[in-house]
Amino acid sequence: MNDFTSVGERIKLIRRQNKLTQIEFAQSLEISQGTLSEIESGKAKPSFDVLAILAVKYMVNMNWLIINQKAELHIGLQNDELKLLENYRNLEDIAKEELLDYSNLKLLRYQRRDDSLK
Repeated sequence: MNDFTSVGERIKLIRRQNKLTQIEFAQSLEISQGTLSEIESGKAKPSFDVLAILAVKYMVNMNWLIINQKAELHIGLQNDELKLLENYRNLEDIAKEELLDYSNLKLLRYQRRDDSLK
């Protein structure tokens, strides 16, 4: 991950990992596609507000994002959690809904089991 030397390159990496167009990604960051293009190409620097939105929405480690500090790209997620997230993002919308329904049912089942053991 630390091969991406500029903030713009790291932002581009995040966009590509999330399989978003520049327009989609820019909208999620509340900036224009032109501004995003300039940031990714190194012609402009992102504002702190943009970096903060990106860090929260995409669960990105701010130290890695800003200064390329040797840190994990994503904060607080284990490898299996990242894999689940990646798999989820690759699903069609209907499959995402089904998966969420299934996970909610499993969670309820485990909560009920825990409640009965008390």
